[in-house]
Amino acid sequence: MINYEIKISGEKNLLAACVAALEPEHNFKTERARYKLKKGKNLIITVEAQDLNAFRAVMNSITSVLGIVNQNWGLVKNG
Repeated sequence: MINYEIKISGEKNLLAACVAALEPEHNFKTERARYKLKKGKNLIITVEAQDLNAFRAVMNSITSVLGIVNQNWGLVKNG
């Protein structure tokens, strides 16, 4: 089993945007991989995977979504 924790800090609105973007995918669980979201002062994403291929797939999904949020956040902040 592979366990990994991602900690994201930033503005409250940015963290809320990250959670909103990740929640739909969060409900998609397989036998091989899943992730959990915990929002407080920081956003904690806990990834669990049975093997490296499943881990890579989940991490690619998470980083793709977060990349889109980050790109759009920059557009919103910079007008």
